[in-house]
Amino acid sequence: MSVESPAQTMYTKNTRLRLRPFEPWHAVMAYTPDKPALHWLNSHSWLVLELCDGRTLTEIAGTIEQIMPDREDVLASTKGCIEDLERKGLVHASTEAGAPPAGKEVKN
Repeated sequence: MSVESPAQTMYTKNTRLRLRPFEPWHAVMAYTPDKPALHWLNSHSWLVLELCDGRTLTEIAGTIEQIMPDREDVLASTKGCIEDLERKGLVHASTEAGAPPAGKEVKN
């Protein structure tokens, strides 16, 4: 997983992702066309997804901590959420140089 070095790894939302918000439920349905699947995201996962705009894990967790100051263990929960989003193909990780983190397979 690419979150081992949060200061260097940046996360971006999959540009081909399609989102359908369900405001009354504070949730969103995400469709990944590359590997066709539907994913339900709760409000926390949705927030993390929206913050994946080139930020690092530490920056994303810091923003969440400002929004929800009473939430405990923000960094660990954000890390777990990003790992899940990345596994599902909703976000992509890259290093500051634009290359995938070391040890991550690159497919052409």
